[in-house]
Amino acid sequence: MGQMATEFLAPPPVAVSLDPAASRPTSPTPAGPRPDRDFHGLKVHGMLGEGGMGAAFLASHKVLRVPLVIKTFKSAAPAQIFREAHLAARVSSPHVVSVLDAGVEDGVPFVVQRYVDGIDLEELLKAQRAIGRRLPVDLVCRLVLDAAMGLRAIHQAGVIHRDVKPANLFLGGNGTASVGDFGIAVETLSGNAHEPIVGTPQFMAPEQWNQGVIDRRTDLYALGATAHLLSTNVPPFHGESALLLGVAHVSEPYIPPIPRDPREAYLFAVVGRMLRKRPDERYASADEVVRSLGVVTEPGARIIPQEHDHAAIGEVRVELVVGDIAEQQVDVIVSAANTQLKMDRGVALSLLRAGGEEVAAEAKAQRELPVAMGDVVWTSAGRLSARHVAHAVAALDGAICLQRCVLRVLLEAEARKATTVALPALGTGVGEVPMAQGAKLILEAFRTFAWVQPQHVRLLRVVLFKDADRDCWRDVLQSM
Repeated sequence: MGQMATEFLAPPPVAVSLDPAASRPTSPTPAGPRPDRDFHGLKVHGMLGEGGMGAAFLASHKVLRVPLVIKTFKSAAPAQIFREAHLAARVSSPHVVSVLDAGVEDGVPFVVQRYVDGIDLEELLKAQRAIGRRLPVDLVCRLVLDAAMGLRAIHQAGVIHRDVKPANLFLGGNGTASVGDFGIAVETLSGNAHEPIVGTPQFMAPEQWNQGVIDRRTDLYALGATAHLLSTNVPPFHGESALLLGVAHVSEPYIPPIPRDPREAYLFAVVGRMLRKRPDERYASADEVVRSLGVVTEPGARIIPQEHDHAAIGEVRVELVVGDIAEQQVDVIVSAANTQLKMDRGVALSLLRAGGEEVAAEAKAQRELPVAMGDVVWTSAGRLSARHVAHAVAALDGAICLQRCVLRVLLEAEARKATTVALPALGTGVGEVPMAQGAKLILEAFRTFAWVQPQHVRLLRVVLFKDADRDCWRDVLQSM
């Protein structure tokens, strides 16, 4: 193998990621976006994450009132940042996180990109590992198919991603996966031999380790390694150091696990071809992967409306009721929280009055304030007839994190072995999300969660304030 870059010499090596699921910082970047201030004409709501290269902020367009992500950079040269932004901006696909703008504001280089209201696949994997389960094969096939469609668009735009991995694949609440983070992407014509070794070691193809010529088949290898990890919760190759991991990728044959059913056997056959050591033995293009996986990929569970404001999504039931959420007898009650975790209005105030001040005190004691948009803070339920309260920071003035919050609530509810969850029409009060839009987003997130095939969560009860709200939700439910 060629000479490895320094950052890959210490185990466990990882590539820096500025995706929205990155670790929370303790304070904003000194120069750059700050909450409740404008940056490049966008309203900044809070930091989503921070890494070694910079930070990511949730913002919204003040006129269009749509959520966006601003990424700022600490040390990289603007020319390099804008080259990466240019490559990402070339690509137009619902399966690629698009870049919308870039520039320098107050001396800070930045990139503006589409916000994916959901979670990355690394977060989804962690949730499944925590409860000792694997993702259903149907869902893995769908996620890998979406990623392959994204890579097809990327490659057709003359770009090689070079860092395909779960942390750079984003699952929207609508069930669609997208490829993001073009931090080390290159133009196809520049993928020559003898370039420095860059990437994330668990997913790097043999030609990357050997400093050979890279092309679109290099991304397909990384997608194969990702697919294996999504299917099994473990990577396809192991090594106690980056060097040994590289040796495994270069020389060890891929051995698929014993499949659980014929569809999974087919999936591992597709993965095995993507993980061939020689690029000319892999699929020639992402389009071939799309066609191969299309044979076994089936639509997920649908929302099936039933009588009396009920619906079924696989084994999960949904019901719409009008009433006081503080009176619900369930395992989990979801509160519409703000970034300061103040329970001083709306649903949160109702829960505070019924549950007691200790609920708010416990929430604030758990996190440094302000809490990031899209975060969920869990507490006990005080005097409420529930086991837990999930404080979800879901929406604020055009910045909508509804689906991210709902997915996080439900995945954690499953981990806590909750069977019943009650939630309000999140975001439709102070968050100013139209009721019909909120209903659509939340119901989509319910459906996506049901695709994970939970074993505990069985009832999702939406508690609405008045009959007109239920009528609106009923209309949306019937149309999905």
